[in-house]
Amino acid sequence: MSISNKAIIRAGGRFARTLARSVVPMLLALALGPAAAQSTLPPASPDGVAQAIVRQAGLEGRVLWMDGTANLQRLSSRAGVAAVMDRCVKARINTVVVDVKPLSGHVLFESKVAPKLAEWKGFRYPEGYDLLRTALDEGHRRGLKVHANINVFSDGHKLVRSGPVYEKPDEQTVIYDVERTFTTSRGARRTLSVGVNRGPGTDQVSVYDAGYRAPKAIAPNEAYAIVQSDRVEAVVQGSQAPPQGVSTGPDRYLLIGQDEGARWLLQNLKAGDTLTWTAAEKLIPVVDAPSETVAAFFNPANPVSREYLLRVVDEIATNYDIDGIVFDRMRYASLHSDFSEYSRQKFQDYLGQKLNRFPADVYSFDPTPGKPLVWGAYFKQWLEWRARNIRTWLEAANKIVREKRPAAKVGVYVGSWYTSYYTVGVNWGSEEFAPGYDWMSPAYPATGYAGLLDWITTGCYHPVATREQAKNAGLDDSYTVQAAAELSTRAVADVAFVYAGLYVLDYKNSPEAFREAVQAARDYSHGVMLFDLTHIEEYGWWSMLEGMFREPRAAPHDVPELLPAVRSLRKAVAGANRNSLQ
Repeated sequence: MSISNKAIIRAGGRFARTLARSVVPMLLALALGPAAAQSTLPPASPDGVAQAIVRQAGLEGRVLWMDGTANLQRLSSRAGVAAVMDRCVKARINTVVVDVKPLSGHVLFESKVAPKLAEWKGFRYPEGYDLLRTALDEGHRRGLKVHANINVFSDGHKLVRSGPVYEKPDEQTVIYDVERTFTTSRGARRTLSVGVNRGPGTDQVSVYDAGYRAPKAIAPNEAYAIVQSDRVEAVVQGSQAPPQGVSTGPDRYLLIGQDEGARWLLQNLKAGDTLTWTAAEKLIPVVDAPSETVAAFFNPANPVSREYLLRVVDEIATNYDIDGIVFDRMRYASLHSDFSEYSRQKFQDYLGQKLNRFPADVYSFDPTPGKPLVWGAYFKQWLEWRARNIRTWLEAANKIVREKRPAAKVGVYVGSWYTSYYTVGVNWGSEEFAPGYDWMSPAYPATGYAGLLDWITTGCYHPVATREQAKNAGLDDSYTVQAAAELSTRAVADVAFVYAGLYVLDYKNSPEAFREAVQAARDYSHGVMLFDLTHIEEYGWWSMLEGMFREPRAAPHDVPELLPAVRSLRKAVAGANRNSLQ
Protein backbone atom coordinates (compact mmCIF):
# COMPACT_ATOMS: atom_id res chain seq x y z
CA MET A 1 0.00 0.00 0.00
CA SER A 2 1.35 3.46 -0.90
CA ILE A 3 2.01 6.23 1.65
CA SER A 4 -0.96 8.20 0.34
CA ASN A 5 -3.27 5.23 0.81
CA LYS A 6 -2.01 4.74 4.36
CA ALA A 7 -2.70 8.40 4.97
CA ILE A 8 -6.27 7.94 3.83
CA ILE A 9 -6.84 5.10 6.23
CA ARG A 10 -5.23 6.98 9.15
CA ALA A 11 -7.24 10.07 8.44
CA GLY A 12 -10.55 8.41 9.23
CA GLY A 13 -13.95 8.77 7.73
CA ARG A 14 -14.39 12.54 8.06
CA PHE A 15 -11.35 13.16 5.86
CA ALA A 16 -11.81 10.25 3.47
CA ARG A 17 -13.64 12.12 0.76
CA THR A 18 -11.25 15.07 0.80
CA LEU A 19 -8.18 12.90 0.63
CA ALA A 20 -9.69 10.61 -1.99
CA ARG A 21 -10.09 13.67 -4.21
CA SER A 22 -6.31 14.01 -4.30
CA VAL A 23 -5.56 10.30 -4.55
CA VAL A 24 -7.72 9.69 -7.63
CA PRO A 25 -5.81 12.15 -9.85
CA MET A 26 -2.53 10.80 -8.54
CA LEU A 27 -3.45 7.22 -9.45
CA LEU A 28 -4.95 8.26 -12.77
CA ALA A 29 -1.86 10.27 -13.62
CA LEU A 30 0.27 7.24 -12.80
CA ALA A 31 -1.82 4.96 -14.98
CA LEU A 32 -3.01 7.22 -17.77
CA GLY A 33 -0.82 10.31 -17.76
CA PRO A 34 -1.46 13.86 -16.54
CA ALA A 35 -4.31 14.50 -18.99
CA ALA A 36 -6.52 12.08 -17.09
CA ALA A 37 -5.86 13.62 -13.69
CA GLN A 38 -9.00 15.79 -13.65
CA SER A 39 -11.24 13.24 -11.96
CA THR A 40 -14.54 13.39 -10.23
CA LEU A 41 -14.68 12.23 -6.65
CA PRO A 42 -15.39 8.53 -6.22
CA PRO A 43 -18.33 7.60 -4.03
CA ALA A 44 -17.94 7.43 -0.26
CA SER A 45 -18.68 3.71 -0.61
CA PRO A 46 -15.93 1.65 -2.23
CA ASP A 47 -18.52 0.26 -4.65
CA GLY A 48 -18.22 2.11 -7.94
CA VAL A 49 -14.59 3.23 -7.69
CA ALA A 50 -13.74 1.58 -11.01
CA GLN A 51 -16.85 3.01 -12.62
CA ALA A 52 -15.91 6.55 -11.60
CA ILE A 53 -12.34 6.24 -12.81
CA VAL A 54 -13.17 4.48 -16.08
CA ARG A 55 -15.87 6.98 -16.96
CA GLN A 56 -13.74 10.01 -16.12
CA ALA A 57 -10.84 8.62 -18.16
CA GLY A 58 -13.06 8.09 -21.21
CA LEU A 59 -12.47 4.35 -21.34
CA GLU A 60 -14.92 1.65 -22.34
CA GLY A 61 -14.74 -2.02 -23.16
CA ARG A 62 -16.35 -2.74 -26.53
CA VAL A 63 -16.04 -6.45 -27.03
CA LEU A 64 -17.36 -8.43 -29.97
CA TRP A 65 -17.53 -12.20 -29.55
CA MET A 66 -16.98 -14.46 -32.56
CA ASP A 67 -18.34 -17.93 -31.82
CA GLY A 68 -16.28 -20.63 -33.50
CA THR A 69 -18.91 -22.89 -35.02
CA ALA A 70 -21.65 -20.31 -35.56
CA ASN A 71 -19.25 -18.25 -37.70
CA LEU A 72 -17.26 -21.15 -39.10
CA GLN A 73 -17.84 -20.48 -42.78
CA ARG A 74 -17.74 -16.70 -42.42
CA LEU A 75 -14.30 -16.85 -40.79
CA SER A 76 -12.86 -19.73 -42.83
CA SER A 77 -10.81 -17.52 -45.14
CA ARG A 78 -8.46 -14.58 -44.76
CA ALA A 79 -10.80 -12.43 -46.85
CA GLY A 80 -13.72 -13.26 -44.56
CA VAL A 81 -11.75 -12.41 -41.43
CA ALA A 82 -10.44 -9.19 -42.98
CA ALA A 83 -13.96 -8.08 -43.88
CA VAL A 84 -15.17 -8.60 -40.31
CA MET A 85 -12.17 -6.79 -38.86
CA ASP A 86 -12.84 -3.85 -41.20
CA ARG A 87 -16.40 -3.65 -39.89
CA CYS A 88 -15.14 -3.79 -36.31
CA VAL A 89 -12.82 -0.84 -36.94
CA LYS A 90 -15.60 1.14 -38.56
CA ALA A 91 -17.91 0.40 -35.61
CA ARG A 92 -15.13 1.39 -33.19
CA ILE A 93 -15.01 -2.00 -31.46
CA ASN A 94 -11.76 -2.25 -29.50
CA THR A 95 -11.62 -5.95 -28.54
CA VAL A 96 -12.52 -9.03 -30.53
CA VAL A 97 -12.75 -12.46 -28.96
CA VAL A 98 -12.18 -15.31 -31.39
CA ASP A 99 -13.45 -18.69 -30.23
CA VAL A 100 -10.68 -21.14 -31.17
CA LYS A 101 -11.71 -24.10 -29.03
CA PRO A 102 -15.46 -24.45 -29.47
CA LEU A 103 -17.45 -26.59 -27.07
CA SER A 104 -16.87 -29.65 -29.26
CA GLY A 105 -13.23 -29.64 -28.11
CA HIS A 106 -11.82 -29.43 -31.64
CA VAL A 107 -9.56 -26.44 -32.19
CA LEU A 108 -9.27 -23.83 -34.94
CA PHE A 109 -5.52 -23.31 -34.75
CA GLU A 110 -2.45 -25.42 -35.42
CA SER A 111 -2.08 -27.70 -32.43
CA LYS A 112 0.02 -30.66 -31.40
CA VAL A 113 -2.11 -31.09 -28.26
CA ALA A 114 -5.77 -30.98 -29.33
CA PRO A 115 -7.44 -32.32 -32.48
CA LYS A 116 -8.20 -29.74 -35.15
CA LEU A 117 -11.71 -29.35 -36.50
CA ALA A 118 -12.00 -30.97 -39.93
CA GLU A 119 -15.74 -30.89 -40.62
CA TRP A 120 -18.81 -29.31 -39.10
CA LYS A 121 -22.36 -30.16 -40.18
CA GLY A 122 -21.26 -30.94 -43.72
CA PHE A 123 -18.81 -28.04 -44.08
CA ARG A 124 -15.22 -29.13 -44.67
CA TYR A 125 -12.86 -26.81 -42.84
CA PRO A 126 -9.96 -25.69 -45.07
CA GLU A 127 -6.96 -27.90 -44.50
CA GLY A 128 -3.99 -25.97 -43.15
CA TYR A 129 -6.09 -22.89 -42.33
CA ASP A 130 -5.30 -21.30 -38.93
CA LEU A 131 -8.10 -19.04 -37.73
CA LEU A 132 -6.21 -17.73 -34.72
CA ARG A 133 -3.14 -16.78 -36.73
CA THR A 134 -5.30 -15.14 -39.38
CA ALA A 135 -7.37 -13.19 -36.84
CA LEU A 136 -4.24 -11.94 -35.10
CA ASP A 137 -2.67 -10.85 -38.39
CA GLU A 138 -5.74 -9.05 -39.67
CA GLY A 139 -6.77 -7.62 -36.30
CA HIS A 140 -3.33 -6.28 -35.42
CA ARG A 141 -2.95 -4.79 -38.89
CA ARG A 142 -5.98 -2.63 -38.06
CA GLY A 143 -5.05 -1.81 -34.46
CA LEU A 144 -7.57 -4.20 -32.90
CA LYS A 145 -6.86 -6.29 -29.83
CA VAL A 146 -7.49 -9.98 -30.42
CA HIS A 147 -8.23 -12.37 -27.56
CA ALA A 148 -8.41 -16.14 -28.01
CA ASN A 149 -11.27 -17.96 -26.31
CA ILE A 150 -11.29 -21.59 -25.29
CA ASN A 151 -14.23 -23.55 -23.96
CA VAL A 152 -12.37 -25.12 -21.09
CA PHE A 153 -14.04 -28.20 -19.64
CA SER A 154 -16.51 -28.74 -22.48
CA ASP A 155 -14.82 -31.10 -24.91
CA GLY A 156 -17.62 -32.69 -26.89
CA HIS A 157 -20.79 -31.73 -28.74
CA LYS A 158 -23.71 -34.03 -28.04
CA LEU A 159 -25.85 -32.92 -30.99
CA VAL A 160 -23.25 -34.35 -33.35
CA ARG A 161 -21.80 -36.82 -30.82
CA SER A 162 -18.28 -35.69 -31.53
CA GLY A 163 -15.30 -34.48 -29.55
CA PRO A 164 -12.24 -35.72 -27.67
CA VAL A 165 -14.24 -36.48 -24.51
CA TYR A 166 -16.06 -39.27 -26.36
CA GLU A 167 -12.73 -41.08 -26.64
CA LYS A 168 -11.91 -40.60 -22.95
CA PRO A 169 -14.62 -42.35 -20.89
CA ASP A 170 -12.57 -42.25 -17.69
CA GLU A 171 -12.42 -38.44 -17.85
CA GLN A 172 -16.09 -37.79 -18.60
CA THR A 173 -18.11 -36.08 -15.93
CA VAL A 174 -20.73 -38.28 -14.26
CA ILE A 175 -24.23 -36.86 -13.88
CA TYR A 176 -26.36 -37.57 -10.79
CA ASP A 177 -30.02 -37.63 -11.77
CA VAL A 178 -33.33 -39.15 -10.77
CA GLU A 179 -35.78 -41.58 -12.31
CA ARG A 180 -39.28 -41.13 -10.87
CA THR A 181 -42.19 -43.54 -10.86
CA PHE A 182 -45.78 -42.74 -9.94
CA THR A 183 -48.71 -44.95 -9.01
CA THR A 184 -52.30 -43.83 -9.37
CA SER A 185 -54.99 -44.36 -6.73
CA ARG A 186 -56.39 -47.06 -9.03
CA GLY A 187 -53.05 -48.94 -9.22
CA ALA A 188 -51.74 -47.89 -12.63
CA ARG A 189 -47.97 -47.41 -12.55
CA ARG A 190 -45.59 -45.53 -14.87
CA THR A 191 -41.85 -44.79 -14.81
CA LEU A 192 -40.86 -41.44 -16.30
CA SER A 193 -37.89 -40.54 -18.42
CA VAL A 194 -34.87 -39.57 -16.34
CA GLY A 195 -34.79 -36.02 -15.03
CA VAL A 196 -37.20 -33.12 -15.26
CA ASN A 197 -38.22 -30.39 -17.72
CA ARG A 198 -37.02 -32.14 -20.86
CA GLY A 199 -38.48 -34.48 -23.43
CA PRO A 200 -40.49 -36.54 -23.74
CA GLY A 201 -38.87 -38.74 -26.34
CA THR A 202 -40.75 -41.21 -28.48
CA ASP A 203 -43.10 -43.32 -26.33
CA GLN A 204 -41.92 -41.64 -23.12
CA VAL A 205 -43.64 -39.70 -20.34
CA SER A 206 -41.84 -36.69 -18.84
CA VAL A 207 -42.57 -34.27 -16.03
CA TYR A 208 -42.37 -30.47 -16.12
CA ASP A 209 -42.44 -28.52 -12.88
CA ALA A 210 -42.32 -24.84 -11.86
CA GLY A 211 -38.64 -24.72 -12.80
CA TYR A 212 -39.81 -24.55 -16.41
CA ARG A 213 -40.83 -20.90 -16.49
CA ALA A 214 -42.31 -20.59 -19.98
CA PRO A 215 -45.63 -22.16 -21.01
CA LYS A 216 -44.92 -25.65 -22.36
CA ALA A 217 -45.98 -26.17 -25.96
CA ILE A 218 -47.78 -29.47 -26.58
CA ALA A 219 -47.47 -31.32 -29.90
CA PRO A 220 -50.46 -33.03 -31.57
CA ASN A 221 -48.91 -36.48 -30.98
CA GLU A 222 -48.64 -35.77 -27.27
CA ALA A 223 -51.02 -35.72 -24.33
CA TYR A 224 -50.68 -34.00 -20.98
CA ALA A 225 -52.03 -34.21 -17.48
CA ILE A 226 -52.27 -31.20 -15.16
CA VAL A 227 -51.46 -32.28 -11.61
CA GLN A 228 -52.02 -30.00 -8.62
CA SER A 229 -50.63 -31.16 -5.27
CA ASP A 230 -50.48 -34.74 -6.62
CA ARG A 231 -54.14 -34.68 -7.65
CA VAL A 232 -54.88 -35.00 -11.37
CA GLU A 233 -56.91 -31.98 -12.49
CA ALA A 234 -57.28 -32.80 -16.18
CA VAL A 235 -55.98 -35.10 -18.92
CA VAL A 236 -55.93 -33.55 -22.41
CA GLN A 237 -55.10 -34.76 -25.93
CA GLY A 238 -52.30 -32.71 -27.48
CA SER A 239 -54.44 -31.62 -30.44
CA GLN A 240 -56.72 -29.84 -27.94
CA ALA A 241 -53.94 -28.02 -26.08
CA PRO A 242 -54.04 -24.21 -26.05
CA PRO A 243 -51.78 -22.75 -28.75
CA GLN A 244 -49.97 -20.57 -26.21
CA GLY A 245 -48.88 -23.64 -24.24
CA VAL A 246 -49.62 -24.89 -20.75
CA SER A 247 -48.08 -23.39 -17.60
CA THR A 248 -46.76 -24.99 -14.46
CA GLY A 249 -46.76 -23.28 -11.07
CA PRO A 250 -46.25 -23.78 -7.34
CA ASP A 251 -47.32 -27.35 -6.43
CA ARG A 252 -48.48 -27.78 -10.02
CA TYR A 253 -46.70 -29.91 -12.57
CA LEU A 254 -47.38 -31.43 -15.96
CA LEU A 255 -47.05 -35.01 -17.13
CA ILE A 256 -46.46 -35.08 -20.87
CA GLY A 257 -46.46 -38.24 -22.97
CA GLN A 258 -45.54 -38.75 -26.60
CA ASP A 259 -46.94 -41.44 -28.92
CA GLU A 260 -47.34 -44.58 -26.75
CA GLY A 261 -46.70 -42.43 -23.68
CA ALA A 262 -49.56 -40.13 -24.72
CA ARG A 263 -51.91 -43.09 -25.20
CA TRP A 264 -50.95 -44.42 -21.78
CA LEU A 265 -51.82 -41.12 -20.07
CA LEU A 266 -55.18 -40.90 -21.83
CA GLN A 267 -56.05 -44.47 -20.93
CA ASN A 268 -54.78 -44.63 -17.34
CA LEU A 269 -55.22 -41.18 -15.80
CA LYS A 270 -58.51 -39.63 -14.84
CA ALA A 271 -59.37 -36.32 -13.22
CA GLY A 272 -59.45 -36.86 -9.47
CA ASP A 273 -56.73 -39.53 -9.39
CA THR A 274 -54.14 -39.13 -6.65
CA LEU A 275 -50.53 -39.94 -7.44
CA THR A 276 -47.88 -41.37 -5.12
CA TRP A 277 -44.21 -41.19 -6.04
CA THR A 278 -40.97 -43.11 -5.65
CA ALA A 279 -37.53 -42.17 -6.95
CA ALA A 280 -34.38 -44.02 -7.96
CA GLU A 281 -30.98 -42.34 -8.16
CA LYS A 282 -29.06 -42.63 -11.43
CA LEU A 283 -25.36 -42.02 -12.12
CA ILE A 284 -24.90 -41.50 -15.87
CA PRO A 285 -21.85 -40.58 -17.99
CA VAL A 286 -22.39 -37.12 -19.46
CA VAL A 287 -22.40 -38.39 -23.05
CA ASP A 288 -25.50 -40.46 -22.23
CA ALA A 289 -27.18 -38.13 -19.71
CA PRO A 290 -30.44 -36.64 -21.04
CA SER A 291 -30.10 -33.63 -18.74
CA GLU A 292 -27.04 -32.40 -20.66
CA THR A 293 -28.37 -31.70 -24.13
CA VAL A 294 -25.47 -29.95 -25.89
CA ALA A 295 -22.06 -29.88 -24.20
CA ALA A 296 -20.19 -32.97 -22.98
CA PHE A 297 -17.85 -32.06 -20.12
CA PHE A 298 -14.69 -33.42 -18.63
CA ASN A 299 -14.67 -33.88 -14.87
CA PRO A 300 -12.96 -30.64 -13.71
CA ALA A 301 -11.37 -32.50 -10.79
CA ASN A 302 -9.67 -35.10 -12.97
CA PRO A 303 -5.91 -34.36 -13.05
CA VAL A 304 -5.47 -35.84 -16.53
CA SER A 305 -8.10 -33.53 -18.03
CA ARG A 306 -6.80 -30.54 -16.12
CA GLU A 307 -3.27 -31.06 -17.37
CA TYR A 308 -4.43 -31.58 -20.95
CA LEU A 309 -6.29 -28.27 -20.90
CA LEU A 310 -3.34 -26.46 -19.37
CA ARG A 311 -1.22 -27.74 -22.24
CA VAL A 312 -3.74 -26.19 -24.66
CA VAL A 313 -3.35 -22.85 -22.86
CA ASP A 314 0.43 -23.17 -22.88
CA GLU A 315 0.46 -23.93 -26.60
CA ILE A 316 -1.59 -20.83 -27.43
CA ALA A 317 0.44 -18.58 -25.14
CA THR A 318 3.72 -19.93 -26.51
CA ASN A 319 2.96 -19.89 -30.22
CA TYR A 320 0.61 -16.95 -30.76
CA ASP A 321 1.02 -13.22 -30.11
CA ILE A 322 -2.34 -12.98 -28.38
CA ASP A 323 -3.52 -9.82 -26.65
CA GLY A 324 -5.45 -11.94 -24.21
CA ILE A 325 -7.05 -15.27 -23.52
CA VAL A 326 -10.62 -15.84 -22.39
CA PHE A 327 -12.01 -18.87 -20.59
CA ASP A 328 -15.58 -19.92 -21.28
CA ARG A 329 -17.31 -22.97 -19.79
CA MET A 330 -14.62 -23.04 -17.14
CA ARG A 331 -17.08 -24.78 -14.89
CA TYR A 332 -18.97 -27.94 -14.08
CA ALA A 333 -21.77 -29.06 -16.34
CA SER A 334 -24.44 -28.47 -13.67
CA LEU A 335 -25.25 -28.99 -10.00
CA HIS A 336 -25.63 -32.67 -10.89
CA SER A 337 -21.94 -33.19 -11.71
CA ASP A 338 -19.43 -34.60 -11.03
CA PHE A 339 -20.42 -37.67 -9.00
CA SER A 340 -17.77 -40.08 -10.25
CA GLU A 341 -15.95 -42.38 -7.88
CA TYR A 342 -12.85 -40.25 -8.40
CA SER A 343 -14.68 -37.12 -7.20
CA ARG A 344 -16.04 -39.03 -4.23
CA GLN A 345 -12.52 -40.00 -3.19
CA LYS A 346 -11.11 -36.50 -3.67
CA PHE A 347 -14.00 -34.92 -1.79
CA GLN A 348 -13.46 -37.34 1.08
CA ASP A 349 -9.81 -36.31 1.13
CA TYR A 350 -10.88 -32.68 1.24
CA LEU A 351 -13.21 -33.33 4.16
CA GLY A 352 -10.79 -35.63 5.92
CA GLN A 353 -13.42 -38.29 6.48
CA LYS A 354 -15.21 -41.10 4.71
CA LEU A 355 -18.71 -40.67 3.29
CA ASN A 356 -21.12 -43.55 3.79
CA ARG A 357 -24.16 -42.25 1.89
CA PHE A 358 -22.66 -40.60 -1.17
CA PRO A 359 -24.20 -38.90 -3.10
CA ALA A 360 -26.99 -38.42 -0.52
CA ASP A 361 -24.33 -36.94 1.79
CA VAL A 362 -24.35 -34.05 -0.68
CA TYR A 363 -28.03 -34.00 -1.60
CA SER A 364 -30.91 -36.27 -2.55
CA PHE A 365 -34.03 -35.93 -4.66
CA ASP A 366 -37.52 -35.64 -3.23
CA PRO A 367 -39.63 -38.28 -4.97
CA THR A 368 -42.38 -35.75 -5.73
CA PRO A 369 -41.76 -33.48 -8.75
CA GLY A 370 -41.31 -29.80 -8.04
CA LYS A 371 -39.96 -30.26 -4.55
CA PRO A 372 -36.54 -28.79 -3.71
CA LEU A 373 -33.45 -30.93 -3.37
CA VAL A 374 -32.85 -32.32 0.10
CA TRP A 375 -29.49 -30.97 1.23
CA GLY A 376 -27.16 -33.49 2.79
CA ALA A 377 -24.77 -32.85 5.67
CA TYR A 378 -21.97 -31.81 3.32
CA PHE A 379 -23.85 -29.86 0.65
CA LYS A 380 -22.14 -26.54 1.37
CA GLN A 381 -18.70 -28.10 1.57
CA TRP A 382 -19.36 -29.79 -1.79
CA LEU A 383 -20.08 -26.41 -3.38
CA GLU A 384 -16.94 -25.02 -1.79
CA TRP A 385 -14.81 -27.94 -2.98
CA ARG A 386 -16.05 -27.69 -6.56
CA ALA A 387 -15.45 -23.93 -6.66
CA ARG A 388 -11.91 -24.51 -5.36
CA ASN A 389 -11.27 -26.96 -8.19
CA ILE A 390 -12.19 -24.30 -10.74
CA ARG A 391 -10.15 -21.62 -9.01
CA THR A 392 -7.02 -23.79 -8.75
CA TRP A 393 -7.20 -24.64 -12.44
CA LEU A 394 -7.48 -20.93 -13.26
CA GLU A 395 -4.53 -20.17 -11.00
CA ALA A 396 -2.40 -22.61 -12.99
CA ALA A 397 -3.64 -21.31 -16.36
CA ASN A 398 -3.17 -17.72 -15.24
CA LYS A 399 0.44 -18.45 -14.25
CA ILE A 400 1.16 -19.90 -17.70
CA VAL A 401 -0.26 -16.86 -19.52
CA ARG A 402 1.47 -14.32 -17.27
CA GLU A 403 4.84 -16.05 -17.72
CA LYS A 404 4.61 -16.70 -21.45
CA ARG A 405 2.82 -13.47 -22.47
CA PRO A 406 3.27 -10.86 -19.70
CA ALA A 407 1.34 -8.23 -21.64
CA ALA A 408 -1.61 -10.52 -22.42
CA LYS A 409 -4.84 -10.13 -20.48
CA VAL A 410 -6.87 -12.87 -18.86
CA GLY A 411 -10.67 -12.80 -19.00
CA VAL A 412 -13.64 -15.08 -18.45
CA TYR A 413 -17.21 -15.36 -19.69
CA VAL A 414 -19.81 -16.38 -17.11
CA GLY A 415 -23.50 -15.94 -16.39
CA SER A 416 -24.50 -12.85 -14.41
CA TRP A 417 -26.82 -14.84 -12.12
CA TYR A 418 -24.34 -15.01 -9.23
CA THR A 419 -27.00 -16.05 -6.73
CA SER A 420 -27.43 -19.39 -8.52
CA TYR A 421 -24.13 -19.76 -10.39
CA TYR A 422 -22.86 -21.96 -7.59
CA THR A 423 -24.82 -24.72 -9.33
CA VAL A 424 -22.06 -24.97 -11.96
CA GLY A 425 -19.28 -24.96 -9.40
CA VAL A 426 -18.03 -21.42 -9.92
CA ASN A 427 -17.44 -18.41 -7.71
CA TRP A 428 -16.58 -15.65 -10.16
CA GLY A 429 -16.77 -12.89 -7.56
CA SER A 430 -14.09 -11.22 -5.49
CA GLU A 431 -12.79 -12.95 -2.39
CA GLU A 432 -14.20 -10.07 -0.36
CA PHE A 433 -17.74 -10.60 -1.67
CA ALA A 434 -19.49 -12.47 1.13
CA PRO A 435 -23.23 -11.76 0.95
CA GLY A 436 -24.10 -14.71 3.19
CA TYR A 437 -26.44 -16.65 0.92
CA ASP A 438 -27.87 -19.72 2.61
CA TRP A 439 -25.86 -22.06 0.37
CA MET A 440 -22.53 -20.45 1.24
CA SER A 441 -20.09 -22.05 3.65
CA PRO A 442 -17.89 -19.69 5.70
CA ALA A 443 -14.94 -20.57 3.44
CA TYR A 444 -16.83 -20.16 0.16
CA PRO A 445 -15.88 -16.49 -0.48
CA ALA A 446 -12.19 -17.49 -0.54
CA THR A 447 -12.90 -19.50 -3.71
CA GLY A 448 -13.71 -16.29 -5.63
CA TYR A 449 -11.41 -15.92 -8.61
CA ALA A 450 -12.13 -12.42 -9.97
CA GLY A 451 -8.88 -11.12 -8.50
CA LEU A 452 -6.94 -13.36 -10.89
CA LEU A 453 -8.45 -11.64 -13.93
CA ASP A 454 -8.06 -8.48 -15.94
CA TRP A 455 -11.66 -8.49 -17.14
CA ILE A 456 -14.83 -10.49 -16.91
CA THR A 457 -17.95 -10.47 -19.03
CA THR A 458 -21.18 -11.63 -17.44
CA GLY A 459 -24.13 -12.66 -19.54
CA CYS A 460 -26.84 -10.12 -18.71
CA TYR A 461 -29.40 -12.00 -20.76
CA HIS A 462 -32.55 -9.93 -20.43
CA PRO A 463 -34.65 -8.32 -23.16
CA VAL A 464 -35.50 -5.35 -20.88
CA ALA A 465 -32.73 -2.78 -20.43
CA THR A 466 -33.42 -0.85 -17.23
CA ARG A 467 -35.20 -1.20 -13.92
CA GLU A 468 -37.40 1.78 -14.75
CA GLN A 469 -38.57 0.18 -18.00
CA ALA A 470 -39.42 -3.04 -16.17
CA LYS A 471 -41.37 -1.25 -13.46
CA ASN A 472 -43.30 0.78 -16.02
CA ALA A 473 -44.26 -2.47 -17.75
CA GLY A 474 -45.25 -4.15 -14.50
CA LEU A 475 -42.31 -6.57 -14.65
CA ASP A 476 -39.79 -7.69 -12.07
CA ASP A 477 -36.97 -5.15 -12.33
CA SER A 478 -34.36 -7.69 -11.21
CA TYR A 479 -34.62 -9.31 -14.66
CA THR A 480 -33.02 -6.44 -16.53
CA VAL A 481 -29.63 -5.67 -18.05
CA GLN A 482 -29.20 -2.94 -15.46
CA ALA A 483 -29.87 -5.18 -12.48
CA ALA A 484 -27.61 -7.93 -13.81
CA ALA A 485 -24.79 -5.45 -14.46
CA GLU A 486 -25.17 -3.94 -11.00
CA LEU A 487 -24.94 -7.34 -9.33
CA SER A 488 -21.94 -8.23 -11.49
CA THR A 489 -19.95 -5.13 -10.57
CA ARG A 490 -20.87 -5.53 -6.92
CA ALA A 491 -19.73 -9.16 -6.83
CA VAL A 492 -16.46 -8.46 -8.66
CA ALA A 493 -15.83 -5.51 -6.32
CA ASP A 494 -13.42 -3.61 -8.57
CA VAL A 495 -10.74 -6.33 -8.66
CA ALA A 496 -11.35 -6.73 -12.41
CA PHE A 497 -13.13 -4.74 -15.08
CA VAL A 498 -16.68 -5.89 -15.82
CA TYR A 499 -18.38 -5.78 -19.22
CA ALA A 500 -22.09 -6.57 -19.28
CA GLY A 501 -22.68 -9.21 -21.93
CA LEU A 502 -25.70 -9.07 -24.25
CA TYR A 503 -27.19 -11.97 -26.16
CA VAL A 504 -28.01 -10.20 -29.40
CA LEU A 505 -30.63 -12.80 -30.32
CA ASP A 506 -32.75 -11.46 -27.42
CA TYR A 507 -33.40 -8.34 -29.50
CA LYS A 508 -34.22 -9.88 -32.86
CA ASN A 509 -36.67 -7.59 -34.69
CA SER A 510 -36.26 -5.05 -31.86
CA PRO A 511 -33.37 -2.74 -32.79
CA GLU A 512 -34.51 -0.06 -30.34
CA ALA A 513 -34.51 -2.57 -27.48
CA PHE A 514 -31.00 -3.59 -28.53
CA ARG A 515 -29.87 0.04 -28.55
CA GLU A 516 -31.31 0.53 -25.05
CA ALA A 517 -29.66 -2.66 -23.79
CA VAL A 518 -26.25 -1.59 -25.10
CA GLN A 519 -26.65 1.76 -23.37
CA ALA A 520 -27.62 0.07 -20.10
CA ALA A 521 -24.53 -2.12 -20.31
CA ARG A 522 -22.37 0.96 -20.84
CA ASP A 523 -24.07 2.87 -18.03
CA TYR A 524 -23.95 0.18 -15.36
CA SER A 525 -20.70 -1.68 -16.08
CA HIS A 526 -17.36 -0.79 -17.62
CA GLY A 527 -18.40 -1.59 -21.17
CA VAL A 528 -20.35 -4.09 -23.23
CA MET A 529 -19.76 -7.50 -24.76
CA LEU A 530 -21.85 -8.45 -27.78
CA PHE A 531 -22.62 -12.11 -28.32
CA ASP A 532 -22.43 -12.87 -31.15
CA LEU A 533 -21.01 -11.73 -34.50
CA THR A 534 -23.41 -13.96 -36.41
CA HIS A 535 -26.44 -12.01 -35.15
CA ILE A 536 -24.90 -8.61 -35.90
CA GLU A 537 -24.28 -9.83 -39.43
CA GLU A 538 -27.70 -11.42 -39.86
CA TYR A 539 -29.60 -8.38 -38.61
CA GLY A 540 -27.43 -5.86 -40.44
CA TRP A 541 -26.71 -3.93 -37.24
CA TRP A 542 -23.19 -2.73 -38.01
CA SER A 543 -24.43 0.75 -38.87
CA MET A 544 -26.33 0.86 -35.59
CA LEU A 545 -23.12 0.09 -33.70
CA GLU A 546 -21.38 2.88 -35.61
CA GLY A 547 -24.09 5.24 -34.42
CA MET A 548 -23.85 4.15 -30.79
CA PHE A 549 -20.03 4.12 -30.62
CA ARG A 550 -19.42 7.52 -32.19
CA GLU A 551 -15.96 8.08 -30.75
CA PRO A 552 -13.12 5.56 -30.41
CA ARG A 553 -12.30 4.51 -26.88
CA ALA A 554 -9.65 2.28 -25.35
CA ALA A 555 -10.72 -0.65 -23.22
CA PRO A 556 -9.93 -0.26 -19.50
CA HIS A 557 -8.06 -3.57 -19.48
CA ASP A 558 -5.66 -2.23 -22.10
CA VAL A 559 -4.41 0.68 -19.97
CA PRO A 560 -1.21 -0.39 -18.18
CA GLU A 561 -1.30 -0.14 -14.40
CA LEU A 562 -4.90 1.08 -14.29
CA LEU A 563 -6.29 -2.05 -12.65
CA PRO A 564 -3.73 -2.07 -9.81
CA ALA A 565 -4.53 1.60 -9.27
CA VAL A 566 -8.25 0.89 -9.07
CA ARG A 567 -7.67 -1.95 -6.63
CA SER A 568 -5.47 0.25 -4.44
CA LEU A 569 -7.97 3.07 -4.41
CA ARG A 570 -10.85 0.75 -3.55
CA LYS A 571 -8.87 -0.59 -0.60
CA ALA A 572 -8.11 2.93 0.50
CA VAL A 573 -11.74 4.04 0.37
CA ALA A 574 -12.90 0.87 2.11
CA GLY A 575 -10.25 1.30 4.80
CA ALA A 576 -11.20 4.91 5.36
CA ASN A 577 -14.83 3.94 5.71
CA ARG A 578 -13.96 1.24 8.24
CA ASN A 579 -11.96 3.71 10.29
CA SER A 580 -14.80 6.22 10.22
CA LEU A 581 -17.00 3.68 11.97
CA GLN A 582 -14.53 3.04 14.77
